[in-house]
Amino acid sequence: MLVIEGAQYSGSAITARLALDQGREVFAVPGNITSKMSWGPNLLIKQGAKLVQDWNDVVVDLPPAVRRRLIDDGKQRILDLGEEPGDAPSPNGERADLAGPESETSRRILQKLAVDTPLHLDELIETMDRCSTSEVIAALFELEMLGLAKQLPGRQYVRKF
Repeated sequence: MLVIEGAQYSGSAITARLALDQGREVFAVPGNITSKMSWGPNLLIKQGAKLVQDWNDVVVDLPPAVRRRLIDDGKQRILDLGEEPGDAPSPNGERADLAGPESETSRRILQKLAVDTPLHLDELIETMDRCSTSEVIAALFELEMLGLAKQLPGRQYVRKF
């Protein structure tokens, strides 16, 4: 179970606490300590949930068979698209990615990220009008999984080139 946001007594926090009590895997994305919606994940981390800073924190805990399937699925996507990893950049200087982000929020975030100037998560959330914190974090997760963005220390994000 992955908890991104939730108040102290939210359904997600209660469900995750029960999962912890049963010895199940619980992951939590830390949040701003002044936000009521970050109370749940921050408390879960304090109680033993695994801290998630990027997608790799979840992937490394997957069973080997699941990781292998993900790799095979990724290779198949590459073959289906008829592209090779590491294709040269397009003439306009942008990376020719295997697949673009699917959500509108992810596309908007990708436009805001720069290759050489890190952008803090809180600043990004503030600039994303009409998007909740969880939508922004989910979109960043999608961009990281696609290899389009990278999280730096201190919750800073950059666009990968």
